[in-house]
Amino acid sequence: MLAFGIVAIINAAAAWNWPVDKPLPANRRAWVLRSKEFLVIVLWMLGFRVKVTGRENIAKAEELGSVIVFNHVSYVDAPAVMWLLAPSGVGKSSVSNVPIVKHVVKAYQAVFFYEEKKPREGEAAKVSKGPKKNPHAYIVTGSVTEVLLKRVSEPTYGKPGGFPMIAMAPEGTCSDGRGLLEFRTGAFVLGRPILPVCISYGINSHNPAWTQVYSELWHLVRLMCQHRNELEIKILPPYVPSAEEKADPKLFANNVRTLMGRAMGKPLLKQGHAQFLALKKLHVVVDWSGTTLLAKRGVVEEDGTIDFAKHGFTQ
Repeated sequence: MLAFGIVAIINAAAAWNWPVDKPLPANRRAWVLRSKEFLVIVLWMLGFRVKVTGRENIAKAEELGSVIVFNHVSYVDAPAVMWLLAPSGVGKSSVSNVPIVKHVVKAYQAVFFYEEKKPREGEAAKVSKGPKKNPHAYIVTGSVTEVLLKRVSEPTYGKPGGFPMIAMAPEGTCSDGRGLLEFRTGAFVLGRPILPVCISYGINSHNPAWTQVYSELWHLVRLMCQHRNELEIKILPPYVPSAEEKADPKLFANNVRTLMGRAMGKPLLKQGHAQFLALKKLHVVVDWSGTTLLAKRGVVEEDGTIDFAKHGFTQ
């Protein structure tokens, strides 16, 4: 917490009195790049021993003006990716109000999208008041794609004095770390070269994956009680799309997903964000160790699978 707090203080100073929709000047960005080294301490205190390969591909990606994509497994992904690449993230507006974190994301110049909460069954639709005012975050209420397209089109994108490279998790949610979920096309409609970042965790008696855990707090405590955690990060060479892939973001996404799955030796799963939402509605969670499913009687079949069609889900 102390190390993360130092990062927040330095970043808050670096972004002090600077518009959230304007790139930081090179001298301010330099402080952000210095502060990110404290994130190694955060990883070390969580017990992680990190192995990184392919660092030489980062400079090439910056030169090409690439978009970073990574497979999302755990809350540990964030400090790891921030430490290596210091990118601009893309996420829900609710994250922008998290204490301490909100001071970090302003300097990293993250982009947040506003999600209106749908009324529950039987509830009347509420009039949307829009996102909470937050001077620390750039919250987009319109098209996020338009904002990102404008960023990546700037000649200074990914270079000193311009916006940092954008980082996105195309799975749209966390997996359990044993395979790759289907990719959504948000990062690929931009038509830019892709820097694939492959994240793999060692799964011992505790799984660091942050997928529908019963208690986020106890999951973190259990993680910290595991003496040694393994994290391997492979940064692949930038993937430059063909004309056909630029015209078909789904094809582009599938090809990058196949490449990442092969590099990690992980299977490509048929499940994606739709199944994550279905699990949420069925109240399926994982216990605090991250290794055992918890669900109501009749939801999980004897073979350990879930028949979504049986419970009224078509996807």
